[in-house]
Amino acid sequence: YTYEYLAQLLKDKKQLEAFPNVFHHLDRLAEEEISRVRVSLFQFEFAKDAMSNLPEPEGEVTTMTEKIFVPVKEHPDYNFVGRILGPRGMTAKQLEQETGCKIMVRGKGSMRDKAKEEANRGKPNWEHLSEELHVLIQCEDAPNRALLKLKRAAAEVKKLLVPS
Repeated sequence: YTYEYLAQLLKDKKQLEAFPNVFHHLDRLAEEEISRVRVSLFQFEFAKDAMSNLPEPEGEVTTMTEKIFVPVKEHPDYNFVGRILGPRGMTAKQLEQETGCKIMVRGKGSMRDKAKEEANRGKPNWEHLSEELHVLIQCEDAPNRALLKLKRAAAEVKKLLVPS
């Protein structure tokens, strides 16, 4: 598979979206092929054996987070949110499964509905909207394991933040 092929698939998928509820099977097939190509291209190297290579838990279970800012200023026209989430959120879900971390897109521009984003800015639980666009990675585990999981998840997220 090539990046050009993935780009073409994503373009085709976008064109299919112009006809919602018309090409059900084509839509599903495109979705599956995009997932397949993404997995092979962005071979989440550690995916299969990483979880089994974790050390024995030491200490109390704790929640650790890491924030990775999205380079929106450097690439204003690139759809980072779409790249991170993937079709129907599949890329983020896959990353979550493979890393054991929760992956959340937060900050300015993280919501689809701009009016709702403006309305919620400054409200309790919406503080993130006043920050720059970022990916929040959260992991709940023993500190020694959580740190490793966070590192792995951060490395994978950073790969997605390089425009293709």
